[in-house]
Amino acid sequence: MKDWVVNNFWIKVISLALAIITWFYVNGELEKENRLASKFYGSELYKSYLDENLQEQPAPKKKTNNRGYITENR
Repeated sequence: MKDWVVNNFWIKVISLALAIITWFYVNGELEKENRLASKFYGSELYKSYLDENLQEQPAPKKKTNNRGYITENR
């Protein structure tokens, strides 16, 4: 068991340090993205976007002669 830990010890220490640094970097980027998203979704800009674009509009009427079987759109 001792040989497993001692063999290439410094490479293992450097690998562990790089893994920890990478984890902190990725975690920080994800938190920053969440903060930016929460600022945007709580803003007046987003609320006005929802008001303008989510009004119920009637669906366009489609003229088809489909009687239960598949036809090509022409």
